[in-house]
Amino acid sequence: MRLLFPLFFILAGFLTPGLSPASSVRGTNLEDMRQQATRWLSAQVAQTYPEAEVSVEIGPVDARLRLEACSGFRFFLPGTARLWGGGSVGVKCTGPAGWNLYLSYQVRLRGPALVTQGPLPARHLLADEDLVLAQVRYDQDPGSYLQSLPAGATTLRPLPAGQALLIHDLGLPNVVEAGALVRVRVNGNGFSIAQEGKALNGAKAGASVRVKMPSGRIIRGLATAGGEVEIRP
Repeated sequence: MRLLFPLFFILAGFLTPGLSPASSVRGTNLEDMRQQATRWLSAQVAQTYPEAEVSVEIGPVDARLRLEACSGFRFFLPGTARLWGGGSVGVKCTGPAGWNLYLSYQVRLRGPALVTQGPLPARHLLADEDLVLAQVRYDQDPGSYLQSLPAGATTLRPLPAGQALLIHDLGLPNVVEAGALVRVRVNGNGFSIAQEGKALNGAKAGASVRVKMPSGRIIRGLATAGGEVEIRP
């Protein structure tokens, strides 16, 4: 089975591939390949979300596959991949066969987040005593969960006791103003790139921002609490 897929990188979108050695065999050991993929993906998730507890499960490999012997595997994520929830990880045989395939995965994360200590009404100006930091399961983008209370935050809707606080639950003042110069940051696997651009719209922390770069290119990222624009993998 031979499939050809492009390999995407962080600035276009995303993570650097990793090389994992495998001993030469008469045929490819599918379970060994699956275990190596699990270890590689677990390391990627742990590096991206260092404060989270990580559980990674790679789906079963079709036992009917008869792959030629491979001296090493290169694992990679396509540009649309995310490191939480479900997705697919690519496997490329580095030699001598040169085949490609994709394995499904499920990533489960637990980590710190602010949780309501009691029920809160809509339009409530939040104070520290309303919340407590606790370990929760991340069912949404981990970047949506708050670990510190932004100044001036109010509830947009009633929240029950024990509710993890999400950025879209809150009314917040703008951290980025339209027309202002902002720093755009791309964090990759082992590197970080930052450049200044002009914000085309105002945004609250966690909201989408369109930025015109010096080259004239318009990109989209998320406003951070510190007033930067972050492009995430």
